[in-house]
Amino acid sequence: MIRKHLRRIGVTAGVIAALASVAVAGANAKASQPDPSVPGTLRVFAGPYEQAQFCEGGPAPALSGAAGGALAASPTEFGKDAGKNRSYSSLRATFEVGKPGEAPLITRTKRIWPNGMVFNLALAEGELEPGAYQFRLRATGGNEVSAWTPWCAFTVTR
Repeated sequence: MIRKHLRRIGVTAGVIAALASVAVAGANAKASQPDPSVPGTLRVFAGPYEQAQFCEGGPAPALSGAAGGALAASPTEFGKDAGKNRSYSSLRATFEVGKPGEAPLITRTKRIWPNGMVFNLALAEGELEPGAYQFRLRATGGNEVSAWTPWCAFTVTR
């Protein structure tokens, strides 16, 4: 008889623990999927094995039109969420790429990379002719949309 009551208590405690873990997981899921903010740390990659060329604080990034490249940004400024174990996997980014002072030549919406920490737009070889370009992006999550980033100027060479 005592064993029967102990089993019932054990089952009840297990159900309560399971419900509590679901409630905590639900709260953490909402906290780990923040509203989109203006993406930060815009950068250009001249190739898959090249270092990032940052848009701020240096010469205008350059990439070869013959080799293609990539445009990238972080969902927030670098270091802003360090240690908070957040994932931005539900966010998307809309990129606009064009020549300064002209309408965008490319407008594409991309999901954030599988790691949930990088927006990336790959440019195929020959997609952009040599010259001066700029890009910007904004993040979208659910029904929320961030403001646009400032423009990042870059040059495409042969």
